[in-house]
Amino acid sequence: MSKTPVKNDSTGDDQVVTPTTGRLEALSTMRLTVKNERNDQINALNEIIGSSEATAAEINQAIEQKNNINSITECELLLELEIINLGYQDAFVHAKDSGIDVTIVSEEHSVSKANEIIKMTLLEFDGKFKNVCVEFETVDEVMGIVTE
Repeated sequence: MSKTPVKNDSTGDDQVVTPTTGRLEALSTMRLTVKNERNDQINALNEIIGSSEATAAEINQAIEQKNNINSITECELLLELEIINLGYQDAFVHAKDSGIDVTIVSEEHSVSKANEIIKMTLLEFDGKFKNVCVEFETVDEVMGIVTE
């Protein structure tokens, strides 16, 4: 979790303030990694689209792939927000060739809630993916904190 030291004028001690958004740094890092990978893919596709040597079929395929990447990214973000609106602290959704992985930050794990999220995921992605894996993790698990 991102922490910002704040100067307390009365005592001179530093206090730790957590962000009000509730989004976890570890999941933000995962989002950034996926975003960077996809940006690299889009840049490569843009080179094909802008190439004078590419055929019309190659350009059309590159445009289609670029639109698909943008659509998947949008669905991931929308689903994350829908999950957070259900009352969870944070969520990370990652669609890949093998299916969709959904990580939900929650102290409680529920099969019925997992099924609800699977249904939401299938609807959000319009049935394009068959495999959905929902994993509930605590803040400590997401942040990689080992408790004894």
